[in-house]
Amino acid sequence: MTPGPLTLLIALPLLGAVVAASALSERGARAAALTAMLAVFAAAAWVWAHFAPGSAALQFEERAAWVSSLGLGYHLGVDGLSVSLVALVAFLFPIALVAAGTQVRERPKAFVVMLLLLEAGLLGTFMAQDLVLFYVFWEAMLVPMYFLIALWGGPRRSPAAIKFFLYTMAGSVLMLLAIIAVYLQSAHQPGGSTFDLPTLLSHPLGLTGTAETVLFLAFAVAFAIKMPVWPLHSWLPDAYAEAPAVVTVLLAGLMAKAGAYGLLRFCLPLFPEASRAFGPLLSGLAIVGILYGGSVAWAQGDMRRLLAYGSMSHMGFILLGIFALDATAVQGSLIQMINHGVSTGALFLLAGMLIERTGRARTQEYGGIAALVPALAAVAMIVVLSSLALPGTNGFIGEFLILLGTFQARPEAAVLATLGVVAAVAYLLGFVGRVFHGPVREDLRGMPDLRPRERLLFIPIIAAILWVGFFPQPFLDRSAATVNALLSRVTASAQPAHAVARADPPAGQAER
Repeated sequence: MTPGPLTLLIALPLLGAVVAASALSERGARAAALTAMLAVFAAAAWVWAHFAPGSAALQFEERAAWVSSLGLGYHLGVDGLSVSLVALVAFLFPIALVAAGTQVRERPKAFVVMLLLLEAGLLGTFMAQDLVLFYVFWEAMLVPMYFLIALWGGPRRSPAAIKFFLYTMAGSVLMLLAIIAVYLQSAHQPGGSTFDLPTLLSHPLGLTGTAETVLFLAFAVAFAIKMPVWPLHSWLPDAYAEAPAVVTVLLAGLMAKAGAYGLLRFCLPLFPEASRAFGPLLSGLAIVGILYGGSVAWAQGDMRRLLAYGSMSHMGFILLGIFALDATAVQGSLIQMINHGVSTGALFLLAGMLIERTGRARTQEYGGIAALVPALAAVAMIVVLSSLALPGTNGFIGEFLILLGTFQARPEAAVLATLGVVAAVAYLLGFVGRVFHGPVREDLRGMPDLRPRERLLFIPIIAAILWVGFFPQPFLDRSAATVNALLSRVTASAQPAHAVARADPPAGQAER
């Protein structure tokens, strides 16, 4: 196999980690890490720009034998589900690294090495097309994130890191057992047992109803913990509050998306009947998460916990769109993953900047700082409005498509979900009001406004907010064919065999 652009995307951060670890100075380690991350961004932008819209087939595929006797292979590829998420990873990491320059001062060389290892794990997770390879990258994300929380977090970082590790490891063990079961079940397929996902999907697995239910739940629980979905969310407030702000950007902006991606990549196509059967339940859990997260966020005094529960509420919309099993809603969920990563990541960056300046995390310890830091207040307002789905910002198109598609599939769920929009207005505008408006606190005078480096950080973020807000079509074009093919597979399994034979081929089949 000749390594292609996808292998390069994984190799660059790994090489950067080696160079950063070998650097003689902290400045050299940061420079090596930033160079590697910018190279990843350039490669990911090339892949995104050269991705052919209108095709449901995997593109830029790379294959190599791994353990041929067991059906294990190194298989990478991107399609409409993953190509924009790969770009999101490449976009957020250099921003987090630059922000860490002022927020992380202890052991900076080790910190940037952990960031690079995390980036490689996330990229591999979104590109792996072999179940075991996916699991390897899935677990590879867990180790650096644990150390990023445990070594650089707040006063209660150790319990938060352990709780995060135990929750996610428990879900991963369930998924590993399910992967083995799927492998054994695939023995009757042409070519024998395999872990290769496209091969598994090329023929029915022949699972009984009970077996499919058990395997679906094993995968779904692992992904639900990572999102997280209520009631599997109790690790979230501690981890989000104790992790450094730049790490929370990656935890909320990217790792949560890996859970939602897993539901689309594995649960729906491998277990279509169980996906339909559990759709109403998971839609209900999404509604609970939207309303619970929004109401608890409104009651929080700590801005990090406020944003953590707010992030959970917004992830509920993504889950709702996925299990509406409607093309419009799933399209909305995919673009909302991008939007949530950008906007929520920016909110945690802002929170980190405020805490770094004042040492204060509670909103009532602020007041009137818009008069002291007008540029920071203006950026905060733009980001908050994007999180509130103001038309013209990135959040609007995603939320609108989710609610539109869900209303066609589950109108009661869509109506209840709109209450979450009201809750978001309450907690986000409440956050802005308490922190930025009102009388100026005398002990905050002298607070510095956005520094030149920080201004540079928010230029690409605001550009992304406006780009997706006004021109979402390139993102929708890249995911449309894959979403249609995915949902065709889910719905086709509900039809009698003779009906499926007469049905039109799903979108994108011709390309395959």
